[in-house]
Amino acid sequence: MTVRMPIGGRVSVRSRALAAVLRRTLRPLIERAPITADSVRRVRSITGELGPLLGPAPRGTRVHRVPEIRADLVRTGRGARRVILYAHGGGFVLGSSKLFRAQVARLSSLSGAPVLSVDYRTVPEHRMQDGVEDCLDAYRWLLERGYSGDDVVLAGDSAGANLAFAVALRARERGLPRPAAIAATSPWLDLAGSGPSYEANRLLDPYLPARAAAEVARMCALDAELTDPLLSPRYAALHGLPPVLIQVGSIDLLRSDGEVMAHRLGKAGVPCELQVWNGQMHAFTLLAGVLPEARAALRELGAFAARCTDRPG
Repeated sequence: MTVRMPIGGRVSVRSRALAAVLRRTLRPLIERAPITADSVRRVRSITGELGPLLGPAPRGTRVHRVPEIRADLVRTGRGARRVILYAHGGGFVLGSSKLFRAQVARLSSLSGAPVLSVDYRTVPEHRMQDGVEDCLDAYRWLLERGYSGDDVVLAGDSAGANLAFAVALRARERGLPRPAAIAATSPWLDLAGSGPSYEANRLLDPYLPARAAAEVARMCALDAELTDPLLSPRYAALHGLPPVLIQVGSIDLLRSDGEVMAHRLGKAGVPCELQVWNGQMHAFTLLAGVLPEARAALRELGAFAARCTDRPG
């Protein structure tokens, strides 16, 4: 396991200013809001139109809707023979390919690859495992169109990073080709919230309150144990997985999910690079249109995807 910390050096003025604003505005709202099926639906109706606030997509971005798998294929150029399968974050209850379009378009530009962004089914209308199957169907769709497993990088942020690991684990169990790599940003891999950062960063993360994470986890789990490997890949057998990049912020509430997973991957013999980005909060790469650290992290992710899929000829 390779560990790079801290990355990013001094925290940018923009990053400090944004964190201060979020601590006074968005975080108190999330902390006080009840987490119910109805409240999730109301928030979803609002956040679905916030994509422009995350910044514009790069010039020349092309989007092709793939209705049979409820996904967008996003391109910013011709690119190489590789593709990224992206699962968005949102705690398994929020998010869409439209909301994350600027994020995946930047990733396409930086990696030189198209990005297949999946609109997987979300809780509470569906089960977590329905979302996993949607992403696995998207992986099969790529294989059926001539990509090999060595061409495909599974990527995601937060809940989407959980799904990226889940797809790799299901592919191993069902005899599908192994993907080339997994790239996980601020991964939510332990719905039980057992890591030390859930306490150490409880008041530091300006975006994600521990109470909200715990209540959403219970909504997702239904009657299952939160430590069930089908919900929390941190507890799964990890042998045979492809190389992994994990990016977390130093003040991310879920920082320890990434750190514990990196340690377990190393023990399982899986190549893993862990990056801890100085002063960054949960899911900070979504703010690549605003924060220099987020842009740098996306460049790292794009370069990792390219390295893992470059083959002679």
